[in-house]
Amino acid sequence: MTGTEPLPGAVRIVPAGAAHAGIIAHLSEVGAAASWSASAVVRILALPGCWALLAIAPDGEPTGFVMVRIAADEAEILNLVVAEGARRKGIGRALLDAVTARAGRCGVSAMYLEVATANAAGRALYESVGFQQVGNRRDYYRNGDGNYTDALIMKRAIVKSGTD
Repeated sequence: MTGTEPLPGAVRIVPAGAAHAGIIAHLSEVGAAASWSASAVVRILALPGCWALLAIAPDGEPTGFVMVRIAADEAEILNLVVAEGARRKGIGRALLDAVTARAGRCGVSAMYLEVATANAAGRALYESVGFQQVGNRRDYYRNGDGNYTDALIMKRAIVKSGTD
């Protein structure tokens, strides 16, 4: 990815770095069960093979992000969040499409992620772009009520497409 990727409705997907850590932390806090601090985002992005993409609405407002780690020819989505008011507008799919394309250019052949069993919308989105369940982590996520829920491990094949 060399810059921005225009999407329907003029939403753009742009590379994100340490300068965007506060934005990513804020989106994480308001949109996910487990939030990350800005300092944690900076530390993660500094790790080899880690990178992020940010979704920007036409008004310039950040509406979502995806963070990825690549090791050898595999990638793992560490977190994908779309702001509550921006959900069900294709932003999650656009982030997945962009991250998949970039991962393919990086030589990735498979992408993994974990999703809470209770996250029906997330599971449906991931399945709609080709992810399939390959495992289960019992009592992996802690709910807001102090109880735990399982995480499904999902995998998708990626077509390698040159270099990034």
